[in-house]
Amino acid sequence: MCAHNEEKYIKKALESVFLQTVKPEKVIVVLDRCTDRTGEIVKEFPVEVIEKREKRWENSYAENLELARLKVDSEFYAIVDADVVLEPDYFEVLLSEMDAEDACIGGEIVTKSRTFLGRLVSIWEKTYRASPSRRPRGCALLIRKTVLDEIGGFADVPAPDTYVQDAALKLGYEIRITPKVNAYHIRDITLGKAIRAQFSAGVARHIQRKGLARTFLHSLVRLRPFVFIGYVYSIFARKNEAPRKS
Repeated sequence: MCAHNEEKYIKKALESVFLQTVKPEKVIVVLDRCTDRTGEIVKEFPVEVIEKREKRWENSYAENLELARLKVDSEFYAIVDADVVLEPDYFEVLLSEMDAEDACIGGEIVTKSRTFLGRLVSIWEKTYRASPSRRPRGCALLIRKTVLDEIGGFADVPAPDTYVQDAALKLGYEIRITPKVNAYHIRDITLGKAIRAQFSAGVARHIQRKGLARTFLHSLVRLRPFVFIGYVYSIFARKNEAPRKS
């Protein structure tokens, strides 16, 4: 769980992790230059804390995931964002649904934002279920650790979970979504946050060499115009794939 000033949400997120029917062997929280009470809240739980005081990678979230990966030696590596609440049997269901050839698996992600825009996003998310190229989302994802290590860990890219899924598919593994369990995104969504998230997704698609036409269709069909804008910006900014961790 990576956290940068998440005092509003992280307690609920951690509670949902520790209430799982399948208990985690270890919970790692990366405190990314927090200046609020996030650290105090986190230390109320039996977690291993990594306090990051400076940013070394261009994409801080990817760096946080990699810092945690180096401390995980179990069969599976799970990502749970600090603003996500899991259903109690989330990981039990994922483990029961995961096949030997699967690199990663996730449940359905449901937005539970209290803002008007958040409620619209919750309705819009239903269109994602019709997508032929639907993938598990990185905010509540279970990854097979051996596959993650085979890939070489996380890369310094804007969407590190997508990078891992792309790399796993190239190696012949499968990825899976199960509709049998949900994770709830509880962050209050604002217009600015929604635009920044779309723009960042567009930059990530270019860095990860998704096609221009495919990105345009994605933006059009999914009603995400700033994804395409971010993609075009990345072309003119000449952003190439970011370097891997040495």
